[in-house]
Amino acid sequence: MIANAKVPLNEPQHRHLTICLAALEEKLRELRERLKRSPRNSRLIHYDEPFGAGEAEALLPIITEAENRLCQMADELAVDEVTYPVRRTVIAGLEAAAINLDGCRAGAGLGAYGTVAPVTAAYLEREIPKLAEAIESLLKLVKHPASKGRSE
Repeated sequence: MIANAKVPLNEPQHRHLTICLAALEEKLRELRERLKRSPRNSRLIHYDEPFGAGEAEALLPIITEAENRLCQMADELAVDEVTYPVRRTVIAGLEAAAINLDGCRAGAGLGAYGTVAPVTAAYLEREIPKLAEAIESLLKLVKHPASKGRSE
């Protein structure tokens, strides 16, 4: 049992509640941010169904109430904070995206979706390595931030 909790939990229960409550806290934080600032569309991603300006007025007090209740529960259950490795998460995401990008080559996976036109195959074989090189350069800087300072 977790000794310093007002409400007793065994270790697996404690871990499960920690993860569950931390995930809920993150979703509440994301919602609060979305109400304050709509995400920006990019070339490939268009955000649909944004929150209206008037919705923030109704939702923010309820978000605050939920956050307060969540914090109270976390205190009473002696739930620990969760560490979120920002840099490692970005690195893993970029590395996975680079692997998926390689699968977009005509001979490495795209052909599984049907015959790839020769001009398309040539284009992808020429352009994907350029994009992969840019991603690899980005990964090097993200993995080794000290090397960033040398080029400035």
